[in-house]
Amino acid sequence: MSTVEREPATLLVHDWSADNVVNGVVYGLFGIHLVLVFLAHTTGSVLAWQLAASAILLGAVLGCRLAAGTYEEIEQLQTAFLGVLGFTFVVLGVLYQSSSPGLGLGPNRPFAVTIVFVLTLSFLLVVTDARRYTLIQWGAVACFAVLTGVYLANSLAFVPSSTQSRWPLWAAIVMGSNLLVIPRLVPEEVFLWFLPRLAAVTVLLGLFTYVIGDYALWIFEVRQYSSGPTPQIPGFDPGVTTLQSAFPNPNSFGMVTFAGVVAAFVEFHRSVVARRPLGASVAAVLMGLCGLGLFLSNARAAMLAAAVAVGIYGVYAVGGRLTVPVTVVASVLGVAGLLAGMYVGVIDISATNRFELWSASLGAIRDGPLLFGYGNGSTAEVIDAYHTGDSFSPHNSYLRVFIQAGFVGGLAYAGLVVGTIVAGMVDYREVDVAMLAFAVGWATHQMFESYTMFQWGIGSVLAALVVGYLLLRE
Repeated sequence: MSTVEREPATLLVHDWSADNVVNGVVYGLFGIHLVLVFLAHTTGSVLAWQLAASAILLGAVLGCRLAAGTYEEIEQLQTAFLGVLGFTFVVLGVLYQSSSPGLGLGPNRPFAVTIVFVLTLSFLLVVTDARRYTLIQWGAVACFAVLTGVYLANSLAFVPSSTQSRWPLWAAIVMGSNLLVIPRLVPEEVFLWFLPRLAAVTVLLGLFTYVIGDYALWIFEVRQYSSGPTPQIPGFDPGVTTLQSAFPNPNSFGMVTFAGVVAAFVEFHRSVVARRPLGASVAAVLMGLCGLGLFLSNARAAMLAAAVAVGIYGVYAVGGRLTVPVTVVASVLGVAGLLAGMYVGVIDISATNRFELWSASLGAIRDGPLLFGYGNGSTAEVIDAYHTGDSFSPHNSYLRVFIQAGFVGGLAYAGLVVGTIVAGMVDYREVDVAMLAFAVGWATHQMFESYTMFQWGIGSVLAALVVGYLLLRE
């Protein structure tokens, strides 16, 4: 093909990659996706399959952008576009069918689940251009594939009309998009820009409750939380009620403000280094607001996670990259020491029944189906026979996966989280330290809460995005 014949496609590639309007649209779609996740978590007005559809559209955009940057000949470009759009159409069709009972792939459910597994994984690999993957990234893909496969296989135990028979499809698409798609589509700086601002808005909404009491705003119910202990620190008790803002409980509010504190701290440091006083001032205000919200949430797991992430990044900011591996290991040992001290009673901090729940979970794992777990049902019901208190979930993400998906799924999940962090720590000279610190913070937070990345709640989405950004660092 002559140079003249290649020129239109070449111009398209150049325009696509340089056009700020296109980037603005992409970032807008990402912002809408985060808002949908927020609405789904706070109000339930957005359903899981709708979140998955939003993630698929982001995947289609990424696939088209990668194709535009890869092919110069117009015929190849058209073929790539049609392939991505065709794949997107098929996946969206299956996803839409899953919004009602069944998957729409015939009466043979094992065959239908197999098709869904292959289709979901293939879509994610196609739109992200699997040829770009490193060995470590392929290992993460393998962990994700194993986890997805186990949950989908376990869904066969439920009748087609049950949500339990279809939710692993939605979770797989959302988690896979957070791990593999969005980090390639949206720069890390944009992701970190969104977090503290979203968190600050929820804090401001919540602060009004101390003036006017609980109130409704559009579809949101903004409330305080009077059922638990009030927020306080040693030697200081402000005498205010715990805040949950627009979230269903204070732990969710603490989870979002923890993310806001860490993102604002990173933004503040980078603004100072770049000598942008206005940016540093804005970041400092955001950090203060998010920190206030984190304190008022009284979510101690989120406070600990924030301290770990800020501590790792702060030491790096002062001491450089050589400090990163030591600080990460020290943080892990510090958390382990804190738990040991709490367990033996040396540290006077209530574990809020966590140790009993963890012990019961370990007992259930020991006695249950070891390879593939108890299935996708309620973990609270599984561990109820192993402790004498009220029926609660394990309050530990890793134990939850081991209960539901056995050692096969549990080791895949732990391998994805821990393996990505270890790989980043080993590559300390090149790693994105902000995302490494953030990932350690989320890994710590998952020790105390029952959400997992294989879901679509706001904590699940943010944790998976952070692991994805750390995993797909260029």
